[in-house]
Amino acid sequence: MKLIYILAAVLIFGILVAVHELGHFLAAKLCGVRVNEFSIGMGPAVWSRKRGETQYSLRVLPIGGFCAMEGEDEDTGDMRSFVRQGFWRKVLILVAGAGMNFLAGFLILMCLYAGAAVFYTDQITDLAP
Repeated sequence: MKLIYILAAVLIFGILVAVHELGHFLAAKLCGVRVNEFSIGMGPAVWSRKRGETQYSLRVLPIGGFCAMEGEDEDTGDMRSFVRQGFWRKVLILVAGAGMNFLAGFLILMCLYAGAAVFYTDQITDLAP
């Protein structure tokens, strides 16, 4: 029984990581930054496919993920590298992951409360003499 809770927690964590990294990925693409690899999971790749200039992969350990952008660590000379972007583009790309987590949380709450017909509030209805 406890194994199912562990598997559910790993699955949910994996989804949250995927959403977070998707935020970085989409913002980088919108800003014109070259993304070399978009990966969910860590360790050796289980599945991998190159589409356009980006390598997409799923990896063995569902404990993280990454969005590897050109020039994250150093200037590679490419005009589309992360390091060559302006300050606000860099900020947008870096903040997009947390923004997607916030949006995912908001959407989850909206789905949970979509069927609620009545909300209870604290209200004084009568006073004892």
